[in-house]
Amino acid sequence: MIGWLLATAGTAALGSFFPLVNIELYLLGVVSTVDGVSWWAFGLAAAVGQVAGKTLFYFAGRGGFALGERLLKRLETKRKGSRWAGWFEKFHQRTVERPWWGLGVLALTAIPGIPPYSLMCLLSGAAGLPLLGFLAASLLGRSAHFLIVAGAPELLHWLPAALGS
Repeated sequence: MIGWLLATAGTAALGSFFPLVNIELYLLGVVSTVDGVSWWAFGLAAAVGQVAGKTLFYFAGRGGFALGERLLKRLETKRKGSRWAGWFEKFHQRTVERPWWGLGVLALTAIPGIPPYSLMCLLSGAAGLPLLGFLAASLLGRSAHFLIVAGAPELLHWLPAALGS
């Protein structure tokens, strides 16, 4: 049991960096085939693993890695000429004025992943969100996301019986 949960967290962390590793597909497969572990445990393990991996994006946004500085410079040059030009500045300003606002936006965008969660992690670090707040908001949003994904097979199994089919 613990091995499957660790494998799920590890796959989610790996998928944080390599987009070819799709944790949602992995999660659907493992929930559907592994007995003895509840779907919500898999969902929470995936959330913990992905947030652990995406925390490096947060640190990169804070300037903790040289890669983060290069990405921020590239993002800034693209941002100046794009339709999103003022979005980061508004996000940063509102986050400075009201840190809870920035944490709320992060938690809400972590559920559907729109805008991309990786970008939000990077921007959260650059905007100066506190680390513990980042972790709490990310875990809240990503847990909701992965619990929905992990619970889908159970819902699809239960729904026809509930509808009388």
